[in-house]
Amino acid sequence: MEAYTILAKYYDSLMKDFNYDAYLEFIKGYVKGEGVDLCCGTGEMTIRLAKQKCKMIGMDLSQDMLNVARDKARKNFQSIIFIQENIIDFDLPHKVDFVTCVCDGLNYINDEDMKKAIKNIAGKIKQNGYFIFDISSQYKLENILANNTFCEDTNKATYIWSNKLEKDKVSMQVSFFEKIKGDTYRRIDENQVQYVHNLDLVKSMLEDFEYKVFDGTTFDEVKDNSQRLLFIAKRK
Repeated sequence: MEAYTILAKYYDSLMKDFNYDAYLEFIKGYVKGEGVDLCCGTGEMTIRLAKQKCKMIGMDLSQDMLNVARDKARKNFQSIIFIQENIIDFDLPHKVDFVTCVCDGLNYINDEDMKKAIKNIAGKIKQNGYFIFDISSQYKLENILANNTFCEDTNKATYIWSNKLEKDKVSMQVSFFEKIKGDTYRRIDENQVQYVHNLDLVKSMLEDFEYKVFDGTTFDEVKDNSQRLLFIAKRK
């Protein structure tokens, strides 16, 4: 099954602990003018950026996620262009002031494709513009997600998230038990993969940028046990 099909329906409730507002507060000094939000998902950050008077384009590979994003943008009275596109080789008719990629979108591609994606992104940003992105850290994938299983029960659905740590990736199987009526449920399975990206290797891919790296949760210095790494990269 294509990734983020059934998950698109429940993504926002599963991401309720992610502090989009604090994230935006930290990066808003770098995001002005026209921007692209890659791996935009359900549009949570895209819409917030549009409300900051940025002219936004949201891109995601999942049409189901984009359908949710478009609906939310309409309800928030925001004019945003949403495009189904691959992060690796997307194209634009002109350069933009900034590109964002929030909530570990780059973990869904391997090192080789990530290098291609960053080179492509660099070519779409104006000089002195910004590429702002985060990744789930090597520590998180190898120690927190690893070979563990996570569960959550809500009024509408229950999910079981089972992980398998391999050489350079974590394979994930998400089983949703969606409530139909009364005690009747239907099961839907979705498979995903997140790749481990070594911090030093990621830094080596940013040759077209001057950059700083922060803990993506506390927005302080990166620590050995930081689970999210946030990059503020300025185009040379």
